[in-house]
Amino acid sequence: MAAHHRYHVDQDGHSITVLSDVRRRRADVLVDGKTVASVRVPRRGAAFLRGELPGDPPDPPKPFLIRVSHAYDSGDVPPCALETDGMRYLMPSVPLTREEEWPAEPTPPARTPGELARRWRNRVHRTGRGGSGPRV
Repeated sequence: MAAHHRYHVDQDGHSITVLSDVRRRRADVLVDGKTVASVRVPRRGAAFLRGELPGDPPDPPKPFLIRVSHAYDSGDVPPCALETDGMRYLMPSVPLTREEEWPAEPTPPARTPGELARRWRNRVHRTGRGGSGPRV
């Protein structure tokens, strides 16, 4: 299980991000890149974070509540939900690093020699060399 989790959603023209550190048992909420709430996550139960979305004058700020629960299984990502205006939105988990992204599905093996040659030509044409693509 990953030690850090990031959740992100855009709501009413504002960016809401939750950063959860499982090992330190800490959760932070950022609105438009600024920390607005921070809480220590309990060993049992959920952590609740309260904040406000800035309102454009003459609209008042809009309060919200974020609930970060514990994972159901050891390999799962803990669920995180945003509650505002009487509605609850499940916040999607967003990878923190490139290594945490979902792996690309493997390309199935070529069924014919012609298909293998076509893939090789496309790769050479796309990258300018016979390698597997640009190295990162």
